[in-house]
Order: sequence, then C-alpha cells, then structure tokens
Amino acid sequence: MPLFDFVCHDCGKEFELLLMGSDRPVCPHCQSLDLEKKMSAFAVRTKGTDGSTSSGGGSKCSGCAGGSCATCH
Repeated sequence: MPLFDFVCHDCGKEFELLLMGSDRPVCPHCQSLDLEKKMSAFAVRTKGTDGSTSSGGGSKCSGCAGGSCATCH
C-alpha cells in the first residue's frame, strides 16, 4: 500500500498518508489541499543464513561499538 509523506503549505505540518487509487490528499490538521509531496525513503531488512539481519544500507548505527550488533544489522 502506498504511504506518502507530505508537508502542508497552510499550517506547516508534516504527516504521512496512505493513498489508494485516485484519493486526493488532505491535511489532517487543517483540511487544506495545498500540500507538497516529500521524498520518502524506506528501509529493507533481510535475514541472513545465520539468522542475523541486515539493513542493506552499509552504515553502522550509533549503538554499535564494532558495527556488528544484532539490533541494527
């Protein structure tokens, strides 16, 4: 399902909306239609053969001492 990030030009709020088909996005805070779609990024996690997970981004999280903790890789 397509989830999009928007910023409202009228009230300045940033939010996410799930849009289906020809749905027209409306600001949930002020009901404005003057919105800008922002670039969205997504994370992909894969499970290795040893049961560890990887974010696929190649960067180390700030919680890793050596870059090999199980919480972010």
